[in-house]
Amino acid sequence: MNKRHSKSFAPIMMSGLIAIGCLTSGNSIALESDKEQELIFSADGGSHMSIANGIRVLEMSDNVKIIQGSMEIRGDAATIESSVSNNEVSKITVIGNPVYYEQQLDSSDAPVKGSSNTITFYTDETDGYSIIELVGEAVIESPSSNLKCSAIIYIADLDLIREAPGPCTGVFSSTN
Repeated sequence: MNKRHSKSFAPIMMSGLIAIGCLTSGNSIALESDKEQELIFSADGGSHMSIANGIRVLEMSDNVKIIQGSMEIRGDAATIESSVSNNEVSKITVIGNPVYYEQQLDSSDAPVKGSSNTITFYTDETDGYSIIELVGEAVIESPSSNLKCSAIIYIADLDLIREAPGPCTGVFSSTN
């Protein structure tokens, strides 16, 4: 690619990044107030945007941070998928060594915290719940339990661990 073409691409890419930065993810966050917030992201490295089959895909690298309301995910690289037709974010995948997740729940002052090698965040199409999939050295610390497994599927709306393939170790906390 020649330098002239490369320089003209930068403003176009920044326009795309600003546009996708204003997307909301609909029903995909535990706090009701989080659901209405903009999805904000940053990355120290490069980014690439493409469209395929009506899905906009933004890939970012180097010190990625994604924030929506009280939810924050930090890692080394991320992919954000959103619908071209309505700009709704359908899935966020972050990889790192490790990836960190934190979010405030409606029912508690203590945030949920987690980490793993990969975190995928989406809304379950069958029940509408916010799903956090932690894969690879997965840890989740919530007001009701702490768990460490090879992978964890966590339902943020319910503070519920749906599935956790072993080996696992954990603790249930009293809510009294």
